[in-house]
Amino acid sequence: MSKSVRPIIEALFASSGQPGQPVAFEWWLMRRKGRPFFLLPRSAAVARTGLNLYSAQRRQAKIWRALLPVLLPTPAANFFERVRFQADTGSEIMQFMARQAGVAVGEVFPAAMKLSEVGHRARLVLLLCDEGGRPTRVIKVGINVAGRQATDQEADLLAQLPAHTLGCIRLTGRLVTPTLSAFATDYFPGTSPEDDTGMEHLFHAWLKDEPPVPLESLPLWQELAAAGAQSESWPILSRALAGKKIRPTLYHGDFAPWNVRIVNSQNLQAFDWERGQLRGLPGWDWFHFIVQTSILARGYSVERAAAEVEQLIHSPRFQKYAADAGISDIAEPLLLAYLLHQCWIIKPLEGAKTTAALFDFLFAHWQLSAAPAPVTAPPATPEKSPPLSGLASVPAQLRRATGQWNNLFWEPSLNSKTQSSWSREFTAHWSALLVGLLLLAGIATAQFFASTHLLFLHFYLATCALVAWRAGRRCGFWFALLTAITGPIVVSLKEAGFRNPEVMGWNTLMRFIILQLVVIFVDRLHRQRALVHHRPEIKIPETKLADTWAVVFGCGLFLALVAWLDYITNPLMIFLPLYLFPAMMITLALNHRWGVAFVLLSTSTCAWVEFATNKISPEISAWNLVMRMVVFFIVLWLVDRIRKENILFAARDLRHR
Repeated sequence: MSKSVRPIIEALFASSGQPGQPVAFEWWLMRRKGRPFFLLPRSAAVARTGLNLYSAQRRQAKIWRALLPVLLPTPAANFFERVRFQADTGSEIMQFMARQAGVAVGEVFPAAMKLSEVGHRARLVLLLCDEGGRPTRVIKVGINVAGRQATDQEADLLAQLPAHTLGCIRLTGRLVTPTLSAFATDYFPGTSPEDDTGMEHLFHAWLKDEPPVPLESLPLWQELAAAGAQSESWPILSRALAGKKIRPTLYHGDFAPWNVRIVNSQNLQAFDWERGQLRGLPGWDWFHFIVQTSILARGYSVERAAAEVEQLIHSPRFQKYAADAGISDIAEPLLLAYLLHQCWIIKPLEGAKTTAALFDFLFAHWQLSAAPAPVTAPPATPEKSPPLSGLASVPAQLRRATGQWNNLFWEPSLNSKTQSSWSREFTAHWSALLVGLLLLAGIATAQFFASTHLLFLHFYLATCALVAWRAGRRCGFWFALLTAITGPIVVSLKEAGFRNPEVMGWNTLMRFIILQLVVIFVDRLHRQRALVHHRPEIKIPETKLADTWAVVFGCGLFLALVAWLDYITNPLMIFLPLYLFPAMMITLALNHRWGVAFVLLSTSTCAWVEFATNKISPEISAWNLVMRMVVFFIVLWLVDRIRKENILFAARDLRHR
């Protein structure tokens, strides 16, 4: 047996009474970062059940968790360490396990065990199964002084949780011996939540049914105030919250996906109440879920985590909860107070630096102070290495540009995404859809009687933008698809060359891409209005051409490649969105002025290729050139507005404000 595991197992099964019969237990030992993490019973079926104790969050962990049940019944299991132990049926923990599982003490299955050692606290979590191998109970055990103290504290809180309240787990038994403390709860099926779907029901249920009380009267706030007495940031934040009254709430303290199981939006359960309090601050558990999932589970950047937080605060579900809790006007400073509590009181082993950086970033972005101080003392400044230059800087430039491009199409992933039914959406937006269809019919009729080479895309684009603004992205998507199909059909009725399946298919795809871009960007701006209506434009980092020369060069090469493909292919095929992409990338990487320059270059190149290959009249060529510029400038303006109004594009160092 591994020496690092033996003391834990011996302490768990230690007996202070008369010895009983020996029972042989055998496990596979799983390690994480070289340390014992999980003990899985040798029975493949029981081991598969035992993995329910482990809520994998990161992609690599999820893959490993999915592969384990496949590997354990095969010879590959021989590569795992084996742990064998003779347990005594007379030991207190064996007797306790038998009572909780509802079996005779000699028939207790070897329990799956998750080992946890945070600081000086040594704790175990055991999953018990009944005679049929079905999970029935979860036992948490503390086996040293700190671990026992934490276990007793959690058990005391669980005993006081309100009965029949959503998310509140109940004790089924406790055990205290000279060597350990333990308690048991029912096993709750389900999976870890991917987002915060349904959690508004839980947080509403946790609000105390009592009049609002001063914020300063709650223990959490008093603890935070004592820790922040010497901080420069704390007086500013405390003034923003001074004298505020809120409704106390049941507080979990570590409400993260790995401590929650959900069956559906109305049936979920929270575990690990070690940091819980009966009277806590409203909103903190919800903030914790978003922040910790962003930082620890998803590994998001500070800007991405901040964007997720802003989406939460401005969501209708949270605003309704905030109104009930009395925090509608203090949600932002209350979130900052939560972040300080994490940095000063909790001091997490993982994600502490990102949490502190998130506080600094949001403090400045929300402009609570002209000169926010960092939440942690700045370390000694190391001697900076010279910035990369020349070809060595190319990978960094491309990564930065790719990140900006991804930010442009970012969608919140941790906030619940509930969609209305089609019938409800149609009923709500039928007038906008009807106007859009009438405009589409009128534009198609005008195009039918005009020259087949005359560009009408800007008219179609305006119609899609109107529908997306009034009816939302889902209606806009289908309208863009209908519009993308309409144009090629109209011109194919007039000229046989456009009936070529390759030409029709390609042109429909190109039109759909550019129309869908407009739908996405218009919908994004419409949804961002609630986040930016009371703030100035976001501070965008200054970027010099010397810092993005590789991106500019790459966009130039891409434009040349598109022009060459446009020239050598069927002249009736359009490449409009491909000409547009370099201008969009340059706008994100540099600024709007450089994007405009690339628009002029792209549209001029496209017009020259069209004139050289289609032999159209100068009047039509000039019309198409102007209309392409109109389309490109509209898209570029949308990109620039998103860039200036979305926190994802904000400068990290905002302390100079």
